Order: sequence, then C-alpha cells, then structure tokens
Amino acid sequence: MARPKSREAILGEIQQLSSSIDALKKKLTEHDKAEAARIGGLAMKAGLGSIAIPEEALAKAFEELVARFRTEYPEVAQPKAKGRRGARPAPEGADAQAE
Repeated sequence: MARPKSREAILGEIQQLSSSIDALKKKLTEHDKAEAARIGGLAMKAGLGSIAIPEEALAKAFEELVARFRTEYPEVAQPKAKGRRGARPAPEGADAQAE
C-alpha cells in the first residue's frame, strides 16, 4: 500500500494550483480587456461615440446584436493546437512506449 503524501506535499500542491488559477484569472482579465478594446474601437470607428445614447438603450441594442449574431455564428472558434502532437492523434500504443 502506498504511503499517503505528507501535509507539506499536499500544501505545496495546493500552492501550485493556486498559482495556476491566479495566472489563468490574469490571462482571462487580459483577454477581456483586449476584447473590450477591440469592440470599443469598432464602435468608435462606426461612429457610435459621437451619438448621445442612453446606456439602457445602448445595452438593449447590444443584446439584440448579440442575439442576431449568435444565430448566425453560434460558436467561437477555438484556436488550433500548436505542434505536431496537437495536429493529429498519437499513434496506437504510444502510451505503452512512453512507460
């Protein structure tokens, strides 16, 4: 029977996971900011910034726009995996060879 991990080892794993979660949260925040800047730039380019629109009306118009495009473009394309292994499945028995 395998010996259970020490408390310190478990705490170390928790710390690593917490660090990973924090890094992913930061990455998500950066992504959201970049998307907001992109969409805001497009809105300004279209002339939306020069129109006095109440926020409620603008929010409703955005909701309608989202509903329209959601039916036309239902999914966000996921980025393709980089590298050879992500491009095709591993050969049969590759896991056994790695052991």
